[in-house]
Amino acid sequence: MILLFDVIIFAYGVYAVYAAINMKKTRRLTRFFTGGSNTPVRDVHGYIDAIYGKTIVMGSVAALFGVAGFVNDYIMPLPEFMKALMLLFITVLVWFGVTLSQAKRRFW
Repeated sequence: MILLFDVIIFAYGVYAVYAAINMKKTRRLTRFFTGGSNTPVRDVHGYIDAIYGKTIVMGSVAALFGVAGFVNDYIMPLPEFMKALMLLFITVLVWFGVTLSQAKRRFW
C-alpha cells in the first residue's frame, strides 16, 4: 500500500483505542463516537458499554493492518499474510459497522 494510507489507517486505529479508553474513563461521548450528530443519546452509559470493546477490537486491527502494510511495503514483502490481514480487516470493519448501527438504534 502507499505509505500515506498505512499511516492513516494506523493513526485511526491508535486514536480509536485511545478514544474508547478515554470514553470509558470519563463516561462521556466525543464527536468521534457520535459522528458529529447533535441528537441526544437516550442511554449514554449503555451505548458506551455496548461499543467500548468493539471499538478496541476495531482500533487494534486497524493499527495492526497499518503496521503490517508498512512492513510489507518497505521492509519485507508478506503477500500471503497481507491477503489474510486484508480479509480480517474488511471483516472486522463490516462487523463493527453493523454492531455500531445496532447500538445506535438501541440506545439513541
